[in-house]
Amino acid sequence: MPGASGMGAGPIADGPVLVGAIGLPWFADLDTAVGFEQRFQGPGWPRSVIVEDLSYEAHRVLDRLLEIRPSHVVLVAERRAGDVPAGGLRRSVLDLTPPPDAEVHQRLFESVSLGVVDLSHILAVARYWKALPQGTIVIEADTTASVASGPAGSRAVVEEVLVLVHDAVVRRPSGVPR
Repeated sequence: MPGASGMGAGPIADGPVLVGAIGLPWFADLDTAVGFEQRFQGPGWPRSVIVEDLSYEAHRVLDRLLEIRPSHVVLVAERRAGDVPAGGLRRSVLDLTPPPDAEVHQRLFESVSLGVVDLSHILAVARYWKALPQGTIVIEADTTASVASGPAGSRAVVEEVLVLVHDAVVRRPSGVPR
């Protein structure tokens, strides 16, 4: 595996803003990517904002990141109970420290050979090849409690996530195109 500096074509200062949703349809995660992507596509986003379903293997997401070279990234994913408080949300700025070679190798093996699609695999691979810009925002939602409470609870979680995404795009770091 080439070293973490082997790719060299990471984010650029005047690149687009990427809002990416990651989820597995029909897996009790409110079809995170499909549902959120459709909601994000509404009017009002600047032309520099790309909204995409990134629910595919880590190496394919890496290819997409290297293709568009975003200046700012907001990722939305569903997390299982334990990672995020039940029915809760977590917004964080991603630590871009690359993971060890062995971890990336394992994540790539699982993505390529087993078809694993999840946030942790995507983040490990993207961080390793420095494909994410400083200030990348990750929004994680635990939708298991909202699914149990029915459609009204699910809509409430979606609305909260939409507010966090809008805030992350509008209040992005200075120097990022608007």
